Order: sequence, then C-alpha cells, then structure tokens
Amino acid sequence: MKFSTAFSTSVVLALAQYALGQVSFVVSTGTGSPTCVPGTAIGPCTQATINAHACKGNFSPGQRCLHVGETHPNCHISVYAQPNQQGGVVQRISTASEGTIEASGDDAAWLSYGVFCP
Repeated sequence: MKFSTAFSTSVVLALAQYALGQVSFVVSTGTGSPTCVPGTAIGPCTQATINAHACKGNFSPGQRCLHVGETHPNCHISVYAQPNQQGGVVQRISTASEGTIEASGDDAAWLSYGVFCP
C-alpha cells in the first residue's frame, strides 16, 4: 500500500508540474559561458501567461546567449532579430531539457523573444 500511495503522489506531482508548464531562462550579451552567467533571468512563464501570449518581450541590449533553466517538454522559445517579435523567427529553442544556446559569431544579437506551447 505504501508503494502505491508514493507512486500515486509522484504521478500527481508530475502531472501538476506538466499542467503548470512553467518555463524560465537566462540570457546574456556574451557567449562562451556554459550557463550564460552573468545574465538576466526571465520567467517563470506560467501556462496562463503562455496561453495568453503574454510571455514575450524585448531584449535591450540585444542578447547572444540563452540558457534554459526551468523546463517543459512541449514548449519552445522563439528568438527574433527585431524588436516586438518581428522579422521572422531566428531560432526556436526547445524547453524540453536544460541547456545553453548561443548565437554564432555571424548571427545578429536577438532583440526579442516569445515562449509558446502547443
């Protein structure tokens, strides 16, 4: 009985975390750091703000490094080369696992972002 109770609790907690869909990340102007530190923390973006298309913004100054901190398996972060999510998506970064993405030396800095979940 104890095993099934512990298992049930684990499943409920996992489902609750999945339902919340929180995403957070750190951005910085430089490259070369495995965690983009020092940088600016963004989030957490909750499922409610993501669904309302409210988890987006501009970077000032432009950013070149992004480190996914709090993950969600079905979301992604879109980064753009122009403010206000304009000019097309430069890169879609999965939030399925923690990790760091850097703009290549030839890429312009990212000027805006949006977090999206299907």
